[in-house]
Amino acid sequence: MDQNLEKLVELLEKDREIFQMLRQCPYEILRRFEVKDYEADQFVLNQGEIHNRFYIIASGYVDIYVESAHGKRYLLCTYMKGDYIGELEIFKQTGYISRIQSRGKVRILELDRTFFLQWIRTDKNFNEYMIRTLCDNSYRMCLNMGENTLYTLKQRICQYLLRNMEMDAKFVMISSEVLSQQMAVTTRSVNRVLKQLREQGFIELEKGKISICDQQALEDILRKD
Repeated sequence: MDQNLEKLVELLEKDREIFQMLRQCPYEILRRFEVKDYEADQFVLNQGEIHNRFYIIASGYVDIYVESAHGKRYLLCTYMKGDYIGELEIFKQTGYISRIQSRGKVRILELDRTFFLQWIRTDKNFNEYMIRTLCDNSYRMCLNMGENTLYTLKQRICQYLLRNMEMDAKFVMISSEVLSQQMAVTTRSVNRVLKQLREQGFIELEKGKISICDQQALEDILRKD
């Protein structure tokens, strides 16, 4: 058994979630997977480029951005273990509609397009997994679009902080620059809202960290029309 296949078998034996995805994958396809480890920020797929591979995240986090012609980024979502990349573009070999970049170290399972197309023709288990997860992702995207349209920036920031805070300590590890990417607005706009919330005593600001001082006040802002 070659070293790459040994790494894949070891992963399948230890990780139940990845095993469930690949448990009916034919051996002739399974042995074509490559297990690759990337250091922080090293896994990058550029927007507009064609990539003839299918990717499954085995560990770590990968950010999905849309980039403007001037280089401004809007963070669509973050993928994690069990998520996959390239399914939208691989059939017609079109350029990626977004930029993909790892956040920290990641382990990725990679499969060439030819073998991916063979796989989905023969594996009912993975076909069902793809349909289910594509529906889940579409649902989350629609929710995000609705929130971006219906709520003010202040409400959206409050909602983000409430959703992502550490419950015991009530803080969120995030900078205003990254938060501006999440909100698809300028850093100046985000800083203006954060300053208002701090002056009202609702939050405290440290470098790369936002502490929630008054959770009820943030929830009240969300309920305002």
